[in-house]
Amino acid sequence: MERKALSVAAWVVAAGIALLFLSAMREAPPPDFMPFYLGGKLARSGQIGELYHKPAYQPLIAELRSTGERMNPIDAHYFIRPAFQAFLYAPFTYFPYRTALALHVLGNLGLLGALVWKLPQWFALPASLRPWMLCFLPFLWSIGIGQDTLLLTLLAAGALRLAARGREIPAGILIGLCAYKPHLMWAMPLAALAAGKRRMFASSAITGGVLAAVSFLAVGPAGVRQWLNLLEAPSTDFLPHIMGNARALGLNLGAAAGVASVAGALACLAVVLRWGSFGEKFSAAVLACLLLSPHTYWQDYSLAAIVAGLDGRRWFQYLVLLPWPYFYPRKDMLPWILIAMVYLAALAWRAARSRTQPALAGTLQCAPASR
Repeated sequence: MERKALSVAAWVVAAGIALLFLSAMREAPPPDFMPFYLGGKLARSGQIGELYHKPAYQPLIAELRSTGERMNPIDAHYFIRPAFQAFLYAPFTYFPYRTALALHVLGNLGLLGALVWKLPQWFALPASLRPWMLCFLPFLWSIGIGQDTLLLTLLAAGALRLAARGREIPAGILIGLCAYKPHLMWAMPLAALAAGKRRMFASSAITGGVLAAVSFLAVGPAGVRQWLNLLEAPSTDFLPHIMGNARALGLNLGAAAGVASVAGALACLAVVLRWGSFGEKFSAAVLACLLLSPHTYWQDYSLAAIVAGLDGRRWFQYLVLLPWPYFYPRKDMLPWILIAMVYLAALAWRAARSRTQPALAGTLQCAPASR
C-alpha cells in the first residue's frame, strides 16, 4: 500500500508539472511549428524548389498576418530542414494554421505517451520512472515549442530495440529516417558499423542517401546554396550561449574550454567505438552528437532518455529523468553539458579497461520480449 501511494503521488506531481509547463502554450503558441507549416505549404503547392528562397515566403507570411497570427520577432519563419521533410508537413496545410498547430500538439502528446509506455518496456527501465518521463523537461520542451524530437527519440529507440533482436535492416531504416535532423544522428551509423552491424549500417546509409537525393532533386543546386545561406542566418543561431553543447561551453568559459571539450568528446567517442559494447557505442554516439552539434537545445536532449535506458544503473537513470532541471536557476544548459561529458568520459574509461576482452556487440539493457 505504501508503494502504491508513493506511485500515485509521483504521477500526481509529474502530471502537475507537465500541465503547469504546457499551460504556457495558451499565451505563447509553439513558435517552431510555423516554418514547418510554411514549408509544407510550399511543398503542397508545387513550389518545393522555392523552399529555401525567402521571397517565396512573403505571401504566406502576409496571409498568416491577415488572420491575426503573431509572427516570430527574430524572423525565424523559414524552413531549414532537409527538403524531404517539407513533404511530411504538407498534410497539415489542409487545415487553417491554428487547427494544424493543435493537431501537431496532439501528435506530440501521443508521442509522449508512446515514449512513457514503450521506453521502460524496451530498455528494462523501472516502472517508477514512468511518471518522471511524463514530465522530462526535454520532452515537454519539444511539445511547448512545436518541435519534432519526440519522434526522433522514438525512432532511434525503436531502432535499438530491433537491433537487439537481430533485425538489422529495419533498425537501419529507422536510423536513416532520422535524417531530418542529421546533426543529431550522424554518429549513429558509425556505432552500428563499429559494432559489426554492417547490414544496419548499410540500410541506414541507403535510407539516408535516398532522402538526401530526394531533397537535392527537390530544390536543385541553387536551393542547396540558399539552404546554406539560411543556415548561416542569425535567426537560425538563436542564443548559442545557452545551448547544451561544446560550443556553448566555449562561449561561456573561453575558447580553450570549447576546443578541449570538442577534442575530448571525439577522443572518447573513438575509444568507445573501438572497444565498447553495442549499447555503449550507441550511448557514446548520442552524447557525441549532442555535444558536437552546432545547435543543441533543450528539446534535443530528449535523446538523453535513450542513454538512460541503455545504462542499467538506477542512480544514473534517476539522475537523467528526475525533474531537477525545473529548479535550476539559470537559463543555460551547463549541468547537462557536464553530465554528458563526464558520462562520455566514463564510457571511454570503461571501454578502454575492457579492451583486452571481446566487445559484447549485441548487449543492450533491454526488457524481455514477453513484457
